[in-house]
Amino acid sequence: MDRPEPPRPSDFGLSSEWDAAGGGDPAYHRDEASESFRGAALSLVFLVPGLILTSFPAIRLWGLVTLVVLGLFAGFMCFNLLTIGFGELKRAERMRDPVVSAAARQYKEALAQWRREAPRPPEVQPVMTVEQVQKIVRKYTLLLSRFGKLPHPVCRPVSELPYPKGEIEQAYKLYLPSVPPGMELEFRVTYAQLAYFIPDEDFAWVEEAYREREARILRHEPAADLEPELRAFATQRDEEWQSLLKEIHEYTERVRRDTRRDSANR
Repeated sequence: MDRPEPPRPSDFGLSSEWDAAGGGDPAYHRDEASESFRGAALSLVFLVPGLILTSFPAIRLWGLVTLVVLGLFAGFMCFNLLTIGFGELKRAERMRDPVVSAAARQYKEALAQWRREAPRPPEVQPVMTVEQVQKIVRKYTLLLSRFGKLPHPVCRPVSELPYPKGEIEQAYKLYLPSVPPGMELEFRVTYAQLAYFIPDEDFAWVEEAYREREARILRHEPAADLEPELRAFATQRDEEWQSLLKEIHEYTERVRRDTRRDSANR
């Protein structure tokens, strides 16, 4: 038996499935907006490491480089979260209209019914709900915005992730194809940051080596013996980052091509 087509937001007068995430409740979208705005403010913490490093004359140049790099990333994060926040505020305002609110509720109920009744293809991963996808993406984005001073190479222990890596990757693959083209770069970059979440035991030695290197520099002692290992690790992380960035780009383009082909065949 062919799997029936899922209900579409346009059938209910909605612009996207995200309009129905809160079931027509304006308070849900206001809460989502508040979370995004808090994350945007916290993303400015990325500037702290660079500001601290520039206060030491011996490593001021390194501090300026760190400030520029982390500043660019903080800008991406802040813009991303502000865009999400303002989008949720607009949805909250739209949901004050009883007609739109009722349409969002009806679409959400119809989608839930379709998932319950439609036969599933064999060996397919469970489909995440819109709420689950948004929650995973939001919590992961907020986590990135809360980092203070990071070791170099920039990395974090995988145990700090709010969800397993696989679930975050799945959520982004469900979310990214619906992202407007102007925001694709920011979302792809945040996805690729998963490359810098490493096993806790690896993080322990990287952090120790970095702290030792910083301490030697402040004492004006040689630290050249630490550089090759840290540089090799940084190269490995950067290569994985590039690989993830390429992977999500190719995945998004493939999904969009399939969507356009399916639309043309209807």
